[in-house]
Amino acid sequence: MLSRVNSLEQAERAGFDLSLADESLRCTHEQRALQHQEALTLALELERIGRELRDRTQPTAATAV
Repeated sequence: MLSRVNSLEQAERAGFDLSLADESLRCTHEQRALQHQEALTLALELERIGRELRDRTQPTAATAV
C-alpha cells in the first residue's frame, strides 16, 4: 500500500495542485457553500451571455428569406 506522503508526491508529479484542496479544507462548510454558489452564479451568467451572443449572431427566418 502506498504511504500518504508517496501518494501526495505522485499526485504533485502528475500535475495536481493540492494547495487548492488544502485551502478549501481550511474553510468552514458555510464558506465552501458560499464559494460554490458564487461559482455557480458566475457559470450561469456566462452561459446566459453566451446564449445571448449566439442568438444575436444567428440569422433569423426574416433575414434568411
